[in-house]
Amino acid sequence: MNEVARIGTHVKGLDERLEGGIPVGFTVLISGPSGSLKSSLAFNMIYHSSKDQGLKSLYLSVEQSRESLLKQATSLGYSMEGMNDLNIVDLANLRQEAGGTGRENWFTSLKDILIRYVEEFDCQILVIDSLDALYALSNLENPRNEIFNFFEVLRGMNLTTFIVSEMPREGSSFGKYGVEEFLSDGIIHLRLREIEVGKTTSVRRYIGVAKMRSTKHDLDYYPLLVDKSGFEILVD
Repeated sequence: MNEVARIGTHVKGLDERLEGGIPVGFTVLISGPSGSLKSSLAFNMIYHSSKDQGLKSLYLSVEQSRESLLKQATSLGYSMEGMNDLNIVDLANLRQEAGGTGRENWFTSLKDILIRYVEEFDCQILVIDSLDALYALSNLENPRNEIFNFFEVLRGMNLTTFIVSEMPREGSSFGKYGVEEFLSDGIIHLRLREIEVGKTTSVRRYIGVAKMRSTKHDLDYYPLLVDKSGFEILVD
């Protein structure tokens, strides 16, 4: 039986629970509520995959400007010096490529743009941040059908793709239309939980793998620690 090639999540303690990481070529949702560090986790994965594994990467930011994203990355301790294989493109660049500034159907426009970028940068890893921002910018006449076609385009590019997806804090669906979780090959779920500590209430972050095809993994959620040394889960 051939061993599956994998890309690390670069979350200390998590890859060991994913048989070494995420299978190459998968499309994976990173889902969670606002403030759960979805974008930071996605950037962490693509940054270290580029820096440590030499993989050419594209971070497509629909919500933040490139400058804002770089400022956030710096605050978390990421140095962009010498990171020539990590390309960051924001909405302003995308609109210029699309030739418009109005409310386009980005699921249509983005397909051709992505194919062009992937060929230009020779990418192996892609982050789309976020799916919900694309929804807000698009007029979807048949959402489920258009989302299905979009996922098929991503698979056809033979990339490992991470898609940031917003979900309610107490929600059970990992995507707005309820089809994203079935179309994805994997789901990394971030949670926020309130913990009573003495007379105060503290909000803690947790991470779990809700789905990962071709991988033996547990369904436990682990406390997630984040500082300038990186991402790490706490394991008893």
